Amino acid sequence: MRKLEEIRVLPILDSLAYIKEHQSSVVRFGDGEIDVIQGSSIPYQPYDSELAAALKAILTIPSSPELVVCLPDVFQGLERYNSNAQQFWKSHFERYGQFYAQECQSDWYGSTFISRPYIDLVDKEPAAAYFAAIKDLWQGRDILIVEGETSRSGVGNDLFAGADSVSRIVCPSKNAFAKYDDILEAILEHADDKLILLMLGPTAKVLAVDLMQRGYQAIDLGHIDSEYEWFQMKATSKVKLDHKHTAEHNFDTDIQFTEDADYLHSVKAWVGVASQTLQEVSVKEEHEVQAVPALISIIVPVYNVKPYLNRCIDSLLKQTYPHFELILINDGSTDGSAFVLEEYAKKDERIRVIHQENAGVSAARNKGIDSAKGEYITFVDSDDFVEDYYLQHLYDGARESGSDIAATNFTSFNEERQSFLFYHHEGNYFQTVYSIQDWLDLEGNMKNNMHLAFTFSPLKLFKRSLFGDIRYPTGRLREDDATIYKLYLKANQIHFTNEGPYYYSQRPEGLSRSVMLQDITTMISNAEERIALLVALGYNPAAQIDSYVARLKKCQADALYAGQIELYRSISAKLDLMNRFRK
Repeated sequence: MRKLEEIRVLPILDSLAYIKEHQSSVVRFGDGEIDVIQGSSIPYQPYDSELAAALKAILTIPSSPELVVCLPDVFQGLERYNSNAQQFWKSHFERYGQFYAQECQSDWYGSTFISRPYIDLVDKEPAAAYFAAIKDLWQGRDILIVEGETSRSGVGNDLFAGADSVSRIVCPSKNAFAKYDDILEAILEHADDKLILLMLGPTAKVLAVDLMQRGYQAIDLGHIDSEYEWFQMKATSKVKLDHKHTAEHNFDTDIQFTEDADYLHSVKAWVGVASQTLQEVSVKEEHEVQAVPALISIIVPVYNVKPYLNRCIDSLLKQTYPHFELILINDGSTDGSAFVLEEYAKKDERIRVIHQENAGVSAARNKGIDSAKGEYITFVDSDDFVEDYYLQHLYDGARESGSDIAATNFTSFNEERQSFLFYHHEGNYFQTVYSIQDWLDLEGNMKNNMHLAFTFSPLKLFKRSLFGDIRYPTGRLREDDATIYKLYLKANQIHFTNEGPYYYSQRPEGLSRSVMLQDITTMISNAEERIALLVALGYNPAAQIDSYVARLKKCQADALYAGQIELYRSISAKLDLMNRFRK
């Protein structure tokens, strides 16, 4: 097995010079392709075992004059890239470093970053030379662009101005591999004497090899258009484009397509998407505006939080996604909270107030679940508050990725100091789709506070149909910990966005001594119950067991601190067994 630093990737200009000299076809591997090979879905391509096998086979092909296989240029000299990129690739290698070391055995690779030659560089001065060399690949040639429906590469810029002609085949932006045979057939029908440029995610890799074997030059260029737009505007961070798809913004929301006659005239085939004329574009956009999105049920348990209620409810009523019902469950409040709820209900017809005798947060959430009418359910705690785009981002993530659950992260707000503790920023922003196994493996992951984001009932948008007979246990601490994972097990996949639009209230109230001891035993029993179920269902419990051992160590210390020697000894005995049999 080779070391990562031994993997040789040509610099961008050297890669482009080789491709130009030999008129090579090109396949580029990035983090998304590795995710798919390893069994995960990505936002625009659900996992497909046939696609994963094809990608892995292509990765083993040595680069040659006929085909240049590219990898990210990050195995040495990572300091060339900004801190965001450095952090991303370090995290990526923590997860997949062994895979690269084992599978990437070719003598050399081209640079995947021939299509990402600008935004992540610290020194952006060389970008002009990079783009000049890229454009030279199609200077004076007829090109056939194969791209997703929202890509519109070159529209609004001069990226392809040097080509003799530009024609296009427009394909699905999501799951293009499902239409692979139809796409390949359309390309072959229109490819004579043309350079084929592929902007179609992981599917482009398989197409490039198939086309190369048939004697065509096909170059996988991915997000080159977004990079060129950022280069022209001298952007220092990734700016969302209004008029077409933007790299790293995989849900294609709020795009205002222009009626571009040249673009529509260049399209030779529409594969797996509706064909369009200038008139049809206008009709389609009008239809999309008139479409009614799904109803979301927001469930908010309320118990003696009057000082925080207005802040919470106001933040929900300001949502940019307006199609919701707000179910406020008054769990026997005695501080005037009930009065506040009724006053809000008079002002907004989307609000429903339900009063019940005090029975705890689990009973309140269960009442909300039973009363919900929405296609989706989300929970918000009544002392917390959210950004105005909170629902919109969750909804877009769920619908665009086809996920049963969409999740995000949180920001802490300290009530005593009236200050925020931000964990998430542009540098660690990402969005991805996790398989259930991959998501379960994050339960004990401290990075980005994933261990908390995993467990909290808020921060999620659930398909209501997932709940079925699942309800929160009443009279039991750590009700989230005992419930949420069962919903994960029923879901198809989880879409996650690492941002912090949910503000979690940190207040000084703590657990009493007797409650703390009950909490210790509940932490342990919840973990044991979850591991037993995962094993019974055939999931790999390794990450969960690691998390369980960490819980035992924490609970052991808490029990000793509280003077509960019998509990301390019981936990110590479990730890001793784990240490003996895990060596």
